[in-house]
Amino acid sequence: MSTPHDAERGKYAKSDQIYFKIRKFDNAIFGVRLKHPTTNEPPSAAQKQAQDLFTTVAAKVKAALADATQRADYKAQWKAQRKYKTLTSFIFHKLYEQETTQP
Repeated sequence: MSTPHDAERGKYAKSDQIYFKIRKFDNAIFGVRLKHPTTNEPPSAAQKQAQDLFTTVAAKVKAALADATQRADYKAQWKAQRKYKTLTSFIFHKLYEQETTQP
């Protein structure tokens, strides 16, 4: 496993606290930055708006999967396409597009 190194352009630095995880199906190693002491600031307005949009869409996906008729409709559309691997990701992208294109 490689260790983080000092670099520019958003790469991990020695001062970052990194959580490493190994993905089981292909043994890929990836890390998630937990905290950086110099950039530990609250989210900006744009970041907060994106987080709120994600939360809203995730709640709508959960409701759509719970409703049998909506789930059946989305499942039929999902089987007709090849872009999205899972039904949940297909529904998420459909609802995300609807949320972002609304006036």
